Amino acid sequence: MKKLVVGIAGASGSVYAKSLLDTLLKLTDQWSKVGIVMSENAVVNWELEIGTFKQSDYPFDFYEKRDFNAPFASGSAQYDTMIVIPCSMGTLARIATGISDDLLTRAADVILKERRKLIVVPRETPLSLIHIENMLKVTQAGGII
Repeated sequence: MKKLVVGIAGASGSVYAKSLLDTLLKLTDQWSKVGIVMSENAVVNWELEIGTFKQSDYPFDFYEKRDFNAPFASGSAQYDTMIVIPCSMGTLARIATGISDDLLTRAADVILKERRKLIVVPRETPLSLIHIENMLKVTQAGGII
């Protein structure tokens, strides 16, 4: 049974996050905990792209972006995997450079330092050299793009 963190950043592509959350609802025998952290822009984009976002639709633990007391803000909580979906280029840059200025980037930092699985689903085209270099840094640190 896995303990998962889902980070939903403010990029377009909320449908991918929704698809993941809906799939996790069907796979309850494969996880013991799912923690969710969303940026403010993630909620705005969800509502623009999909419709009203209701936490009550999902039996997961939701945490505020500034809640550094969330269990997955520390490696001792032993969350197995983090998926950032969709991942904005700003969030990718903060993860790549170790800037843990909110719960989403802190959780990614913890996952990487603990050598656990970080999956990042970037949403942007065309890509600049800076974007590509940040993807390279995350990959070299053990993340999966």
